[in-house]
Formats: sequence, structure tokens, C-alpha cells
Amino acid sequence: MNQIFEKAVIGKIKLQNRLIRSATFEGMADENGRPLEALSDLYMKIAEGGAGAIITGFAGVRKNGKAFKGMCMIDSDEHLAEYRKLSGRVTKHGTPIIIQLAHAGGQTGPSITGGQAVAPSKKFYASSQARARALTGDEIEGIIDGFAGAVLRAKKAGFSGAQLHAAHGYLLSEFLSPAQNRRNDMWGGDTENRFRIIARIMEKARDLAGDYPIWVKMNAYDFERGGMRMNEALKTAVLFQKHGFDAIEVSCGSGNDGFNSIRMSINPAEAMARMMPVIRDMPGIKKALFKIASPLLLKNYRPLTNYNIDAAEKIKREVDIPVIAVGGMRRLADIENAIAENRADFISMSRPFIIEPGIVNKFRSGRQSESRCINCGICLIGVMENPLKCYNGRVPEAK
Repeated sequence: MNQIFEKAVIGKIKLQNRLIRSATFEGMADENGRPLEALSDLYMKIAEGGAGAIITGFAGVRKNGKAFKGMCMIDSDEHLAEYRKLSGRVTKHGTPIIIQLAHAGGQTGPSITGGQAVAPSKKFYASSQARARALTGDEIEGIIDGFAGAVLRAKKAGFSGAQLHAAHGYLLSEFLSPAQNRRNDMWGGDTENRFRIIARIMEKARDLAGDYPIWVKMNAYDFERGGMRMNEALKTAVLFQKHGFDAIEVSCGSGNDGFNSIRMSINPAEAMARMMPVIRDMPGIKKALFKIASPLLLKNYRPLTNYNIDAAEKIKREVDIPVIAVGGMRRLADIENAIAENRADFISMSRPFIIEPGIVNKFRSGRQSESRCINCGICLIGVMENPLKCYNGRVPEAK
């Protein structure tokens, strides 16, 4: 049998195979962050479609860390009953489900949280057209408690494990980044100081939840000036292992370097102008100028496929815990080679599961050898205000 489709384990979690649904924001929660039945239905489609495991879209651990409307929240016990129902449906099917925990940091704004965004250091964010302020020491301690408490809630809610989101320019990623974290106290400076918030989260989470499985998603690199680079990522990966994480998912990029983490085959300017509130609500002249300047403003990152596998391989050489590679994995042959050549232990995908929740079964049966995803990325622009779906390269008509 193909190695990809054999059963495997990550710590205490038994996976159906080595193909994982990577965390993908779904926009399927109510205004209070309660998961809707549509979200549970979506996860069941992916489970029935053969995924080895499911990582949920991110759930917020503090109210000031909510990134978008429609984002799930797990900052209190308020929604535990709904989460138990959701996780129970999936795990009864035999598919493990891992909840991703996140704080948006500077990549949110007053229209979402009702207050000023917070970050390791003060900074202006083009994505929200707002300036974040630097966190105080007491606020950092509160965020540590928020993450640790969310891990315990994940356990109580019946999830198979939790994943800390430390990638894509969200708060934990910002602390790890030399470009974003310019603090000169105990939370900034060298690698270990910038990692301190995560070490403290892990320590408190273990105190509360014992040996409950905890994974992490990290950036191997970004394209910010002075940002995360491979040598720094390798040191960070070693620290994740040292502090007891069960697996590392390797990604890249941030909101500050454009669409590096979700590379697109088309210029997304038209979709952004119609579907991103910060651009859609611009005055007409300003919006027109954005469209004209978009080829210069929006970087065209290449390659479109397999763009994190080299980084995953380098990290895998430095750690003994499982390494999951995400980023443009579309062809079954490429996935097979990555596993066979020991470049990664598992492969995770995001957009292929949006267009085809049953893609793993199609791969397994030989009915298909490549995802139908065309990498347009419109799904991940539209989800900022609408439930997740595939647009198949078509920009919706203006309302």
C-alpha cells in the first residue's frame, strides 16, 4: 500500500493517513464566536472524504485577538456544548480533529474587536489601516493565560488535540519575528527571549491539561525586511521540540508581506476591491488608484506549488518530532515523493479541501492525481465576510 495512505501516529493521535486538512478560516460562527452547524457539516464532509486528520480554522483565545467576523472563539466556557457536539461528530467517524488556537495580534482592528489592536511592538498595519499598540507585561501574562485556558477547553470539548498558530504574522508569530518584535525587555531580543511567550504558554498548558496533544504552526521564512529566515526558524523549531510540542507544521509568510502564504495564480485586486472591507469601503478615487497600482503593490510570489517543502526538510533534519509540510501541495506524485524521500512526515492542504472535501478518497482510489484548485485565492479573500466556499476563479458581481 502507498505509504501516504497507511495509518500513522503523531504522539497519542492516530491518523487515518498522512494527508491532513490544514487550518482554514471558514467564517462559520455567529457574532459571539459560537460555531454554527454548517461548520460541523463541513468537517464531516472532509472526514467522510478521507482526510487523515482535520485542523480547524483558528479559534480566538482573547476577545482582542479576534481577526474576522465569523471567527470561532474559545475564550470562555460559553460555547463548550457546541464544540463537544462538533468534535463528537468527527471523532465518532474515526477522524481526529485538532482545534487551532490563535490571537490575531496587530492583524485586526477596531471594527472587529471594538478596540485598538495589540502587538509585541507598535506598528501600522496596511491590512486594517490602523496602528497597533505595544502590549504591556501584564497584558502578555493575560494572553498566556488565554492560550493555556483555551488548551484546557479544547480538551474538555473533546478535540483530539490543539494547535498553536505561530505563523502568518498573527500574535505568536509576531513575537517570534525579529522584524515585528522590537522589544528590549524579557519578551524581546534574542531567539529565546522572543520565544518566551510560547514557552510560558506551553508550561501553563501542561499544568492545566497534562500531556494533552499540542501541535504548532510556524513560519520557516517570510519576505519582510529583517523578518524570519531559515537559520532563525531552525533555532525556533528546536525550541518547539525542547518545550514539548508534539508536531510542527511548516508554513511561511505574513499579512505584511502580501500573499506569500496563500500564493495566487491571478492578480487579486478586483476580488479585493469587492470583497475586502478595508478596500471595498474606500472612496471611489482611492479604490481606483488601488486597482491601477495593484501590480506594484501586490507581490507575485512564485512558485505556486510545493513552496514550503524545502524548508520542512531542513527543519525535519533538526528535530525528532513529526514535521508537517503545507503550501501549494497539489499533485499526488509530489506528495508521494515528499513522504518517500523523508522530506516531511505528513502533508497538509488547505484550498484543495475547499473545492473538493473528498480529495483524499479520490487520490486513494486513483480517480484523480491532482487537485482541481487553480490557486486563484478568491476563496480566502471572500471568507473575510462570507462563509468559506470555492469561487473557481470567478470574482462575484458587485452588490
